[in-house]
Amino acid sequence: MKKISIKLIVLGILVVFLIGLAWVKWMGSSGNGWLTIEEKYYPIDEKKAKGVKTGREIDVSGPGCSITFSNETTYEVDCDRYLDYRVGEKVKITVIEGQLTKISRK
Repeated sequence: MKKISIKLIVLGILVVFLIGLAWVKWMGSSGNGWLTIEEKYYPIDEKKAKGVKTGREIDVSGPGCSITFSNETTYEVDCDRYLDYRVGEKVKITVIEGQLTKISRK
């Protein structure tokens, strides 16, 4: 009888641990989801990019483009790959470890 209760306790701990891992994974993907493109920035030199809609200049770490989304985050992206996305368009983004990995339409 004692062996069964120990096994049930261990099983309960493992189930709670599994639920906790699933919750962390789900909450860790908070950058993923449907967002609106608020601004696109194109490079004007190696360290600056200029916004299409506002004309505002931002500092960038590389020579690529940047996009600001409705959750007020700005990610650097490949200019050629994401050139056809427009300001105001609703897109789904995938962010892994703070890096934008994918943008897709509806």
